[in-house]
Amino acid sequence: MIRSAVKSASELCGQSDLSRAVDEFATCTSVELLQGTLFEIRFHAPRVAAAAAPGEFAQLLVDEGQVPLLRRPFSFSRVDISEGTVSFYLAAVGRGSSRLRLLHPGDRIRVLGPLGRGFSLPSSPGRSLLLAGGLGAAPFPLLMDQLIGRGEEVIWLNGSRSSSELYPDHLLPSGIQSRLIRTQDGSKGDPGLVTEGLPELMGVVQRIYACGPNPMLAAVYRSWASEVAAGHTAASLEVSIEAPMGCGFGTCLGCAIPLAAEGDESGPIGLCCRQGPVLPAQQLNWDQLLNQPAHLG
Repeated sequence: MIRSAVKSASELCGQSDLSRAVDEFATCTSVELLQGTLFEIRFHAPRVAAAAAPGEFAQLLVDEGQVPLLRRPFSFSRVDISEGTVSFYLAAVGRGSSRLRLLHPGDRIRVLGPLGRGFSLPSSPGRSLLLAGGLGAAPFPLLMDQLIGRGEEVIWLNGSRSSSELYPDHLLPSGIQSRLIRTQDGSKGDPGLVTEGLPELMGVVQRIYACGPNPMLAAVYRSWASEVAAGHTAASLEVSIEAPMGCGFGTCLGCAIPLAAEGDESGPIGLCCRQGPVLPAQQLNWDQLLNQPAHLG
């Protein structure tokens, strides 16, 4: 029998460490309503807070009843270990998130986390570009906080359709070196897509972190790959991708994502909750990812 040379998803990308996850009853401490349907909600969940890392997520059980039936996955946005709190930045777009928006301080839910694989942190200081589109800003305040704490220079590029969908400045940590804003309607910052003008920025950083809709991330990847091939940048690129999740720990198989093998060939099928949601951009098969039906991300 000939053994296949194709690596498995875990061999290619690694996988999340489920032994770190805890299912904790969490108490809501605040709900800050922002523009439109956006809001930030904070919970006292000291065991989850102590383990949470940038780019990882938690599964929130909004109600013990049958609607909504499944937990909802949200990235950790901010964490305060001293206070034992975790914060999530989201928009009320469905039953789960809309129910969360109606919570009051003192209300309790169950929080399962941390789950998934997060962003890698540098071993020595340099300069990082953090690139967010819309709600893709959610995981970055925690990442910024840890990068700045390591002496990293942070360039923050925040893009959205309009100014009402930008991440609020008052929720950002201090110490950001440069803040850049792009809105598609020109209501704030430079007009245009957040992916415009990236080559110049890619040439002055050592690390790029991106989060947003998958088509946006694909555009970032293609721009980065072109710059790498031309020798204009040696920066690494990590992306936090979108996929629908049921369980969050690899049992339901609902968050399948196509991976790329060496040589840019088709690779194995991975799971966003185990191999991601954060991956080196070159480990994803972008053509296949974008061709998946909408309900698969």
